[in-house]
Amino acid sequence: DEAGNYFVVLGDDFKLDGAPDPKVGLGKDGYDEGAKLGHLQKKKGTQKYAIPANLCPEDYNEIWIWCERFSVPLGVAKLS
Repeated sequence: DEAGNYFVVLGDDFKLDGAPDPKVGLGKDGYDEGAKLGHLQKKKGTQKYAIPANLCPEDYNEIWIWCERFSVPLGVAKLS
């Protein structure tokens, strides 16, 4: 945005069938537990997550949807 903040935006075509405890986070060739952006807001549709100031977006190449309860990936997208 104009203030220099970074966001991850899931598009209107995003959909997750369902899972317990889904989180959104960043990764570099794998999920980084220290780069969580928050709980998944909803199972489908557009949503926006702020990247905290202590994380540098250039350090990551993936967006992850992660089931924290069972430590399994639910989805991953490469950043370009």
